[in-house]
Amino acid sequence: MKKAVIFDMDGTLWDSVDEIVESWNKTCPEMHIRREQLIGLMGKTMDCFAKELLSEYKLDEAMEIIHACERDENEYLSHVGAKLYGDIRKVFETLRDMGYEIGIVSNCQAGYIEVFLEYYHLGDLVADIECYGNTQQQKDANLKALIERNHYEKYYYLGDTQGDYNACRKAGVPFLFAAYGFGTVDADVPQVESLEQLPEIIKNL
Repeated sequence: MKKAVIFDMDGTLWDSVDEIVESWNKTCPEMHIRREQLIGLMGKTMDCFAKELLSEYKLDEAMEIIHACERDENEYLSHVGAKLYGDIRKVFETLRDMGYEIGIVSNCQAGYIEVFLEYYHLGDLVADIECYGNTQQQKDANLKALIERNHYEKYYYLGDTQGDYNACRKAGVPFLFAAYGFGTVDADVPQVESLEQLPEIIKNL
């Protein structure tokens, strides 16, 4: 039986908010982005960023600015990385030894997950990835697509927001809450207080 643990990115594997703020403010100084503004948007699709941060622009114009910020952000992160939530390589290796493949599904832009994997040399441990930037699909659809194309029969998703939980409910994917991340979840679900706890929690499910 093929098994997988699928991860969200922001607020689950790393916190890149400070780096994004710095990068975006270099690309578009007039935005005056602050960390607290981005925290509430992390995990949402890029059109939500555009509507919230650039409401004075038409959506197509705002999206052009956001795409420029994304391109520069990917380049910036490829040089500086971000704040990891623990020893991710060790956690991935432990899950692999338990028979689970690793996947990543995020609402991020194209190239963002690849930057993370390349900077931290984790690509050898990750079986598949998907994101909104690649497909223009919502997270529930991307979760289903990744699970179906890899023929997984048992799987879990670790995320940190209500949106992650809602996507899992819609996709029929068991949800684990990364309680150390950015958000909250209004549901009775298994809580992961630190990434290092994850393998043991999965053993006991």
